[in-house]
Amino acid sequence: MYFMKKMIGFFLCFLLIVLVIYQQNNSASNHKEKVYVEDFKGDNDSAKIQAAIDKAKTNKIKTVMLDDRKYTITSPIIVRKGVKLLFGYGTQFIVEGNFRVLELEQNASIEGAYVAINDTKFNSEVIYLDGKYKYYNTWNKTQVKDVNIVNWSESNKGTGISLYAGGKEHEISFVNFENVKVAGMETGVKLIAEKPPSGKAWINANRFMNLSLEDCVNMIYMDSSLTIPNETSGNQFTNLQIQPSSKTKSILNVSGQYNKFEGMFWDLDQITFQNDVIELTDKSMGTTIDIPSLPMSRISDTGQANIVNQ
Repeated sequence: MYFMKKMIGFFLCFLLIVLVIYQQNNSASNHKEKVYVEDFKGDNDSAKIQAAIDKAKTNKIKTVMLDDRKYTITSPIIVRKGVKLLFGYGTQFIVEGNFRVLELEQNASIEGAYVAINDTKFNSEVIYLDGKYKYYNTWNKTQVKDVNIVNWSESNKGTGISLYAGGKEHEISFVNFENVKVAGMETGVKLIAEKPPSGKAWINANRFMNLSLEDCVNMIYMDSSLTIPNETSGNQFTNLQIQPSSKTKSILNVSGQYNKFEGMFWDLDQITFQNDVIELTDKSMGTTIDIPSLPMSRISDTGQANIVNQ
């Protein structure tokens, strides 16, 4: 009887050891699937975050995790190709200084970001995509999801989301921007395609879904030629919610072909400027606007075959 009890005790101890080893190995395996910013040391938060992203890129790990705390951001952060920067529910970037905050390479993404501008000197882009990285084809995973951008400094400077293409075969296409809120910036969303020295440049076929813009001087600004060699065409803005303030001057300024805008606009009386709040330029064609709360008297259309639904 004593021998049997002793054997059972040894067996239970053995099972406990096996269970501990399994949990440790499983934890290590899960840890290898993500890179955690808090595991890195650096002179400042920006350096730690960039080191974590670079480590993930080098080791082909797809996700970089931020902790649920405030990070003071004092220099640019580049999200490398193939890496997703994932914010915790309580993560905040507090931006001090004037620089481009987050630049995404091809097939990079960010999710859950809360970025607060806390410096009146800031006059740059918060989220920036450059067509030199050639975001194209529907199978790429570049996306910006569940993002809040707010200018706490009340300076109304800087751009929330900026897309730029200006070189040979530079392209930003089929990128999704989902559940994004921008408040207190000079420009909420900016799309610019400049004529390249040679070849073509595009910002086409991107989706902005559930976009909320508040207290921006210019809500959405698009600049390009009517078509190639530089165009911004086929971009869709759906489920828009636009809330102006006394600082707001422009709701839409549109160039390019077949861009679509659908949603709601609130409190036109907040705009003290008596200019046209929507401008469809002479470089626009086939634009569709479905914002029933906007009067035709505040819309300028010098383009071709544009449609404004009332």
